[in-house]
Amino acid sequence: MKQFTSLLFRGGISLALVILTGLVICKGMVSQQIHRRYETPEAGITVEAVPIVKHDAGINFSVDGEVIPFRRVDLVAEIAGRVIDKSENCRLGKSVRKGEVLMRIDPVDYQLEQNKAEQSVKQAEVNISENAVLLANTEKELKLAMEQLELSQKDYNRNVALVEKNTITPADLDNARSQWLSAQENVAKLENQLRVYQTQTDKHKNDLSMQKLALETARLNLQRTEVKAPIDGVITSDVFEVNSFIQRGADIAKILDISQLEIQCSLYMKQIQWIWRQSSEADAGYVFPPTPVTIVYENEGEKWGWEGELKTLDGGLMNAATRMMPCRIKAGNPGSGKLLKTADTGESVKPPMLIAGMYVTVIVHSKPAIPLCRIPERALLPGNRIWTVIDGKLHQHTIRVAATMDNGVLFYADAAIKADDLVVVSPLATPVEGGLVTVKNKQKYNK
Repeated sequence: MKQFTSLLFRGGISLALVILTGLVICKGMVSQQIHRRYETPEAGITVEAVPIVKHDAGINFSVDGEVIPFRRVDLVAEIAGRVIDKSENCRLGKSVRKGEVLMRIDPVDYQLEQNKAEQSVKQAEVNISENAVLLANTEKELKLAMEQLELSQKDYNRNVALVEKNTITPADLDNARSQWLSAQENVAKLENQLRVYQTQTDKHKNDLSMQKLALETARLNLQRTEVKAPIDGVITSDVFEVNSFIQRGADIAKILDISQLEIQCSLYMKQIQWIWRQSSEADAGYVFPPTPVTIVYENEGEKWGWEGELKTLDGGLMNAATRMMPCRIKAGNPGSGKLLKTADTGESVKPPMLIAGMYVTVIVHSKPAIPLCRIPERALLPGNRIWTVIDGKLHQHTIRVAATMDNGVLFYADAAIKADDLVVVSPLATPVEGGLVTVKNKQKYNK
C-alpha cells in the first residue's frame, strides 16, 4: 500500500512538471508573436483597392414630408337671403369648377332694389336736363338785361347833358336814372339766379353719380344671389341647405384647391447649404435657387412619383427641438404621377392623385458647386478614416463625409486626396502608416 501511494505521488509531480513546462513554452510563443505583431511593420501584405471617383452628379438626399393644400378658400355669403337652389356639386367631397353656380339666393328683393336704383338714376338725369334748360334761359335773359342796362346808361348820360343845357327838367333826369338803376337791379338778379342754377347743376351731377353707384351696388348684389365657385377644387365643407335663411358673412362652403399642392418638410442646415451653394451667384436667402425634387408615395408595395421643385423656407424659423428648417416644395400636376415600382403581385395600377394629407418621401436633387469624391461604403472606417495606397505604401486620412448614397460615400475633396488615388476596401488586421502593401486584383469602382 505504501509503495502504491509513493508511485502515485511521483506520477503527480511528473505530470505537474510537464504541464508547467508547456505553459511556459506557450507563454513565450505568445509573447514573441505579440512582440513581433506590434513592433514589426506588416510588410508585403496584399490588399484590395479601388480608385477614388470624382463625383459631379450632385447630392441626392431624402426627407419625409406631408402634402398640404396650396390654398383653401372659405366661401362666405356676400348678401343675406333665403336659399332657393343648391347645386348637387355643392356637397362634401364633390369637385367643382371655377365659375360654377353652387347656390342661388332669392333675388326678388335685390331685383326691386335694382329697379329702384334705375329709376333714381333716370330722375337725376331729368333733374339735370331741367336745370340745364333753366340755366340756358337765364343766360339769355341775362344777355338781354345787359343790353337793356347799356341802353339805360346811355339814356341817363344823355339826360345829364340835356339838364346842363336846360333842355329837360330835373324830373326827366330822375326818371332816366330810375330806369338805369332798375336795369342794374335786373342784371344783378339774373346773375344771382344764374349762379344758383350752376350750383344746382353740380348738385344734380353729384346726385346722379351717387345714384349710379347705388345702381352698381344693386346690380352687384343681384349678381351675388348666384354663389359661384372662385376656383377649381373639392368641397371640404358645406353648411346651408335649400330654404335656409343665410346671413351676410356666414360660411357657405370650404373649397380645397387641387390644381396645385405643396409639400411641407424640414431640412438640416448642411442640406440647405448644399442647395444654397448650387451656384456662386445664388442668394442665400429665403428663396432657393431652382432645385428639382422627386415626390414618392408608397402604399401596399407600390410606389408612385411626381416631379416638384424646392421653393422657399417656410417661415424662416428653425425648429428648436429638431434643429431643422421647415421648407416648402411646389408639387407638379397632382394627376401626373408615374408608377415607379409595382407590388409583389406584379399588377400595375393607374397612379393615384396626390392628395393633401399624404405622407411622402421627397428626394432632393441638389448640385452644390463644391468638389466631391466618392468611395465604396466598405472603405470607410470608424471615425471617418480611410486607408489609401500611394507608391505601394499605406497612408491614413480622415475625410469629411458629405452624404451616404446607394452607390457609395460622398466626401469633400481636399489637396491630400485626389481622384484616381487608390483606397483600400479589404479588411486590414494591423495597418501601419507607411507600411508596404501589394494591391491584388485592382478593381474598377462603378462610376
